[in-house]
Amino acid sequence: MIRSLPGPPQPPRTEGLLAVIRLAALPVVLIGERLVPYPQAGAQLFGPIFVLAAAYAALAAWRAWRRTGDEKGVPAWQLTLDVMFLCALVYTSGGPFSEARYGFFVIPVAAALLARPRVTAAASAVAVGAYVGVSLLHSAIERSDAVAFEAAQVAYLLWTGVAATLVSTALARRASQVAALAASRGRLVAQTLDSEDHERRQLAEALHDDAIQNLLAARQELAPDRAHAADLAMVRLGLDRTVAQLRGAVFDLHPYLLEHAGLGPALDAVAEDSARWGGFVPEVYVDPGLVTGHEQLLFSVGRELIRNVARHAQADHLRASVTCQGETISLVVADDGRGFAHDVLHAAPLRGHIGLASMAERVEAVGGSFSIDGEPGSGTRIEVRLPIEKPKPQHTRVRAETQTDAILRSDLP
Repeated sequence: MIRSLPGPPQPPRTEGLLAVIRLAALPVVLIGERLVPYPQAGAQLFGPIFVLAAAYAALAAWRAWRRTGDEKGVPAWQLTLDVMFLCALVYTSGGPFSEARYGFFVIPVAAALLARPRVTAAASAVAVGAYVGVSLLHSAIERSDAVAFEAAQVAYLLWTGVAATLVSTALARRASQVAALAASRGRLVAQTLDSEDHERRQLAEALHDDAIQNLLAARQELAPDRAHAADLAMVRLGLDRTVAQLRGAVFDLHPYLLEHAGLGPALDAVAEDSARWGGFVPEVYVDPGLVTGHEQLLFSVGRELIRNVARHAQADHLRASVTCQGETISLVVADDGRGFAHDVLHAAPLRGHIGLASMAERVEAVGGSFSIDGEPGSGTRIEVRLPIEKPKPQHTRVRAETQTDAILRSDLP
């Protein structure tokens, strides 16, 4: 039975977060009103307004936690009521001197965390305008120190609004980058799945169109009425081609040469094969006796880089080297081909070409680095650096060599 995998953790709902902020503000406003002296204009209305605000906060929280489905933001009527209740509580508990005035500072901060930069800037402007309006309407404005005090509060509120807008802009950019990265990772996963299917299809086509057809032709040549020397020569040629094709297919599936001869001969075989259809002169160097613990990864990345040169570079020469530098292994694949523009490289994943990005992900996953240097018309140099890893001890396995293994590994006369 196949069970659906759990999805990624979902971010908290905006309406739910605002409900928590609204509920947490209630005891703070009440304590400030009870413990701090303030001008008494309109104070008799503070209690009823506070009760209404508490009821509204509870109902809004119940609605937020009860809702299911996609996030649709905070309704405009809630934001309007929030500002209205805050203005009423500030007015009835001291106006410009009310401890509840700090609620106006919460508006731009909350908007920065929950909304876009434009919305944050608008919320900051609303907070400043609401505070100035409440202060001007309150009788405490007639005090001699009220104007200077209110001006200082407005300056701090403007500063908070500007800072919140900048923070919101940074958060929006980071969210955009995270979304782009998530999309790129999604394409990498899709590419991995498609690559497996593509490799299987290629193997099936190679075996059906080449190897099987050659064997069928050889069987036909071995018919009793056609057993002549010339026919036998054709049979031998067909079998030789089939064995070579099967060797190539087996090497692509699993590079047995890497296990039996090492990284140098394996990369050299890839370079020689790619050079035949890429039209370049290859040069491969691997430090003698090199043991890294990452041979399979180095071979896989090196093979893809060499084949990329054959496919795209139009190069005359290619040089691949694997060297040890202290505790680091360096794989360098350089060519003198047509190179590339950096903007094309950065845009490639967005167009679905993620071969290099996939290689970089694999290298970085084991603590390595992947760097590309190239300009149009001046060739390309790609360097992969990996930390040396002590190879894990392997148990000796004894396996009888089958006749097929012997054929695949034997040299053709």
